[in-house]
Amino acid sequence: MPISTGGTKPRSHSQYARFAQCGLAYRLERVDRKPSNPAGWFIQGIAVHHGVELYERSGRTLTRAQVAEAYCQSWDRELHAGRANQPDESRWMTGGFKSAAKDLADRKALGEHQVLDYIRYAEEVNEHESIWHAPDGKPAIELEFRIRVGDVVVRGFIDQIVQTPYGLTVRDVKTGTKKQPSALQLALYRRAVWEMYQVDITWGDYFECARLGRSPKRGAPTDPIDLTTIDQHWLERQYAAMDAAERNGVYLANPGDHCVTCGVQQHCPAKGNA
Repeated sequence: MPISTGGTKPRSHSQYARFAQCGLAYRLERVDRKPSNPAGWFIQGIAVHHGVELYERSGRTLTRAQVAEAYCQSWDRELHAGRANQPDESRWMTGGFKSAAKDLADRKALGEHQVLDYIRYAEEVNEHESIWHAPDGKPAIELEFRIRVGDVVVRGFIDQIVQTPYGLTVRDVKTGTKKQPSALQLALYRRAVWEMYQVDITWGDYFECARLGRSPKRGAPTDPIDLTTIDQHWLERQYAAMDAAERNGVYLANPGDHCVTCGVQQHCPAKGNA
């Protein structure tokens, strides 16, 4: 039976995370609907997730060439959409002082490497890790959920639930280099699995995709995180606070290093661009 929202908007972890990082950026993006400058890292993330998802849904039977082709097709689709949104590449956000063309080329190559490296990892642990199948038979890949967290309806997708040597684990695939500030996202996923299937999961981790450059790194999951240490009442209060603030129009600015990767900074009064 669908969950009633009680007249309130369904929330998501991405909304919560953006709101917590900077309420003003959230307002500019999601309320005022200001045009947002695109970036290659967004395209890379979508395309890598697409490639990984197809590989896992195939039961790990797709070849590297097939997965690479699927990745490139997804990249091209997202790049076309980005250019339709912002044809002027000088407005695209890039890493460092690269031109948009150089940044896009580098990120496309990195993303393909990340997908193929993920296959390398999956093959190495194939006897020890496998994608879990839910009681209803669904493979736990991009598993959709819509649950109530306290009084707030929260929806989203769980990247993966994996059977590991230490038990069932909720896993989120990350293509960037930024360390995750908390395991709240994984705790939400744990709650969703319980609400949908009455299966209690203890562990969560982030799969950090491969990195190239001066200090190359192969892709691998972080150490397992004990999600039972995250209080569920605290989780409820976090989403309730975000929901109440948004409904009451409370959008606090929080300028910082993250402004560099903010697509709406050209509209931000905190940056003198109102």
